[in-house]
Amino acid sequence: MTAAAPPRPARTPLRSMLVGGLVPTLPLVVVVPLLTWAAAGEWAAVSALLGAVISIVVFVLGVVGIRGVLAGPTASTMAGAFGVFVLQMVVLAAVIWSLAQTTWLEVVPLAVAFVIVGLVFQAGLVVGFLRARAELDVDLPGDPR
Repeated sequence: MTAAAPPRPARTPLRSMLVGGLVPTLPLVVVVPLLTWAAAGEWAAVSALLGAVISIVVFVLGVVGIRGVLAGPTASTMAGAFGVFVLQMVVLAAVIWSLAQTTWLEVVPLAVAFVIVGLVFQAGLVVGFLRARAELDVDLPGDPR
């Protein structure tokens, strides 16, 4: 007699969203700097690498922050989400400002990599959320089947 397979843990929307966001963006951390290096040189590639990594860190921390907001009282959800967004933008501005003080950073490759990786991450979040949804089969009163 074979033993039954152990039950798999429930797939939470947060886990599914993070996987959906990280899987397509992690290869971009390599591809975007390589393309930038081929097009504009090594310091542009380093700047693009920084932009890609900063983008992933900012958006992953934002998703984790939203998880904390949603665990709190319902009445403060919108204010909490706005607070997470503002905190993300402040941290991002501070990091980019401090990096811009260096002589080697090229801002355009950094910004382009940040935007590309950020857009792909956001699309992955949506796909991950849609995969985590559970179908409901409800019998409504008076519904002929």
